[in-house]
Amino acid sequence: MKRLLILSLACIVTTDAQTVDYTKQIAPLWDTYCVDCHSADDADGEFALDTFAALMKGGEEGAAIVAGKADESLLVKFLEGRSGRGGKNEFMPPGKREKLKAEEIALIKAWINAGAKGPLITEAKPMPKEVITPKIAPTVPPKRSIQAVAFSPKAQLIATARYGEVELVNPVNQVTVRKLTGFTGKVNAVAFSPDGETLYAAGGEAGIVGIVRSWKTSDGSPLRSFEGHTDAAYALAVSPDGQFIATGAYDQKIRLWDTATGKEVALLKGHNGAVNGLSFRPDGKVLASASADRTVKLWSIPNGQRLDTLSQPTKEQTSVVFSADGKTLFAAGGDNRIRVWSISAAAKEGTNKILTSRFAHEGGLLNLALSADGKLLASTATDKTLKLWNTADLTEKLLLEKQPDWSSALAFTDKAQLIAGRVDGTWSVYEAAKTVLKP
Repeated sequence: MKRLLILSLACIVTTDAQTVDYTKQIAPLWDTYCVDCHSADDADGEFALDTFAALMKGGEEGAAIVAGKADESLLVKFLEGRSGRGGKNEFMPPGKREKLKAEEIALIKAWINAGAKGPLITEAKPMPKEVITPKIAPTVPPKRSIQAVAFSPKAQLIATARYGEVELVNPVNQVTVRKLTGFTGKVNAVAFSPDGETLYAAGGEAGIVGIVRSWKTSDGSPLRSFEGHTDAAYALAVSPDGQFIATGAYDQKIRLWDTATGKEVALLKGHNGAVNGLSFRPDGKVLASASADRTVKLWSIPNGQRLDTLSQPTKEQTSVVFSADGKTLFAAGGDNRIRVWSISAAAKEGTNKILTSRFAHEGGLLNLALSADGKLLASTATDKTLKLWNTADLTEKLLLEKQPDWSSALAFTDKAQLIAGRVDGTWSVYEAAKTVLKP
């Protein structure tokens, strides 16, 4: 993408404005800066830029492009910060999001002044892709990495997610109580029901299918399969009352399920990247999602209406978690930062303010976890460090020992012990800097 943009910008100097190619030079700019908030699935202001037809249609404020007149085009006015909306000169992208460079805006203006010509080939809806995966037996056994962990205070069990199965472990003596098997592919997320009687798992095979299943924790018997994702599921959350589970996948969709019937209640569309993390607000009325599209979104439950898009992150977001009182939201990802927002009761657009953006690790963050009392936040990153933070002011409380591998999985017990599961298949339980368990 970067190389394409550089080549495109070079054409400003070497190419006459009449030859600006929309597909090669203009559309990539929308992909880079705009479509995370302006796509068919998530059209802020009823304005989408993911197709030429949608761009030329405009939005709720009218036409965005006036062919032949760049300076009169509303889109250009927003890009240059002279929109005049509400007596203000608002920019697009908004807030602290990266703005288009002067030469990029110049290229867009040259294209508009030349007549705003569309793609040379008529756009068409993408054809469904058929993934053909050869069946090749592995020469060595796959690494039994731990992708997710969870703890149930009711069942007093730790769940560790591995390839094709979930292990339920006694937290006191480290003994595996039972294995929940029959899962196809990697298990990427696990969560217990509030009463501890059910364990949910999400995962699947990349490019083939997303799988979500549940089991009884008492005897390991399978309960339900939740079918709908078309690619591997990465995220899973259980509502505080246990009525719903939410799952997010590489297919960019979030699905809300009724746990009693297994039926899909709502399909939440709007992300333009994989959904990596999910968290219910403690009152169960709002769901937060973290995505590879560099945004965090808020959704109304159970109708699935999008409430707000928090667009301050600059790279992929991997994890999101609500505070114990539901008034604060934490998120983290590839930009090495933990961000904190104040979330209003309604959680609607314009009412949720960013409070903190803290540089947290030397590598991209992999996961976050909140202690049961809500006072501690744990974070882990690709720099192989684990940290504990005071949630009240996001000050660093403790740097735990250097990890032997990425700690992709985090969860707290009811006694504020931190469980960390690693890509190398090992896991530990920490209390402050002291290792309590180390299988």
